[in-house]
Amino acid sequence: MTKAGRPRKHRKHFKVEQLKCRAMVDRMLSDGYTYEDIVAAVQAKGESITAASLSRYHGSFERIAERITKTREQMKVLVEAVRDKPNTDLAQVANELMMQSLIERISTAQDEFSEIPLDKVGRLVASLERSATAREKLKYEYDKGITAASEAFKQRMQEELKNHPDLLLRMLEVAEEVQTQLLEEKK
Repeated sequence: MTKAGRPRKHRKHFKVEQLKCRAMVDRMLSDGYTYEDIVAAVQAKGESITAASLSRYHGSFERIAERITKTREQMKVLVEAVRDKPNTDLAQVANELMMQSLIERISTAQDEFSEIPLDKVGRLVASLERSATAREKLKYEYDKGITAASEAFKQRMQEELKNHPDLLLRMLEVAEEVQTQLLEEKK
């Protein structure tokens, strides 16, 4: 028991992790060899392991491989989203991915949920929300800066080109188009 009265979570130590030929075992598991074949290969290397130990390790191995596959799929979606919109706010996408993973973790935790300290979950959620708020503030400041720069440019053009009204009008139109384009690309 911990000081907080919760049971300690014991880390599983697999015998396979102690083998010198662990990389070979991992390859054989991923290639679909039988436990008996792997036991024989390990014995040929001068070490020993049981089929039961392999079975326990393999279950963990498969869960890790599944998580890696899922993460790769999520990253693929992220890369596709960024490719389609090069000005996508990567921090926002990363936060959404993190929030999705956190919600998934909470929703599938069942018995484990009671082991997750609520203050830790609260801190994670609060941190993500602070990050989202800071990002929105930065976007607002960016928009404000573009608008201010555009206005300053327009005033300067009016002063410089007051004797050339047609050219002034065209320059102001171009400035407006650039401002609109910058603000739309950001989205």
